[in-house]
Amino acid sequence: MSRQFDEYMSGKFEMNGELYELIEPRDIEEAIQALEMKSMLETYVSGLMHDDDSADGYLSLLQEQEDYIQEYINSLGEYDNSHLMSNINYFLKKYELKMGELEQLIGVSAGYISRTAKENSAKKLSIDVVWKLARLFDIDVTSLVDTDVVMRNNNTEILTKFIEKLKVQTEKREIEWLLHGGVMGALEKRYADMGLVTANGEKEVYHPDHLNNEYTWLLSEDIVTFEHFNKEKDLVIIPYKADGEELLAGYDFIFVWQEKGEYHWEKAFYTADDAYGILKTKAAELYEEIQDTEFDAQMTPQVRSIIAGYVYK
Repeated sequence: MSRQFDEYMSGKFEMNGELYELIEPRDIEEAIQALEMKSMLETYVSGLMHDDDSADGYLSLLQEQEDYIQEYINSLGEYDNSHLMSNINYFLKKYELKMGELEQLIGVSAGYISRTAKENSAKKLSIDVVWKLARLFDIDVTSLVDTDVVMRNNNTEILTKFIEKLKVQTEKREIEWLLHGGVMGALEKRYADMGLVTANGEKEVYHPDHLNNEYTWLLSEDIVTFEHFNKEKDLVIIPYKADGEELLAGYDFIFVWQEKGEYHWEKAFYTADDAYGILKTKAAELYEEIQDTEFDAQMTPQVRSIIAGYVYK
């Protein structure tokens, strides 16, 4: 056997004049590298002459690399075929492809994907095929197999991530929320001027045009504002509830800005638009975090960054 296999037992080998090492993946990034190494070995082996005395050694390397990949895949447990097939169908529609065309693109036999990846099937697509699909659709393997791509791309998912980011920034004191009143504090005049809130005795009545007008809607907490969220526009959160119906409650997110001395507003989004209540839950968590900052010592994000940098360096 040729000299390049002197170091074979250590997993190192020479190929095309370069020194390589087999990869035992421990995470998704290393798994992708391992698949690339496997592909390189396959290409190299296919180009060797049958009588080349190094062919058997490279075939052994290829098998060992495949074994490492399979061990990693086995350690992940079983994946849900329903997610994978749903995602494949999503991409077929997105790119106007037929299943047969997709199978041809990635080099598998006709009917292989539809037979193997169907929901509740005991069979699983080989990791090579899953990897090729992920590369083709420009998505990471984990997302293709374990998440619902359709949900990830809908508006509710985007808004959920938006609220979650606001919460994280609030926790880090990167955002300064201003209380514009309505319940505990005095209501900022702008909301009355825009016709959104009016006083009715001791109650501040909210006038949403998207909610059932058979109810009287009240502010449930103070209005809060993130000034200059988008240049001249403020991001405003209006917590509300139906008078006498505590369960009928939610949060409206609006943009407010001033133009020619007058205030204007437009809808950002309403938690009531989400029938599953995900946005309402996330907005409640964000609002609770905002309330917590009320009782904390106040300083600007810039000053906090300087002081925190000194304390924790």
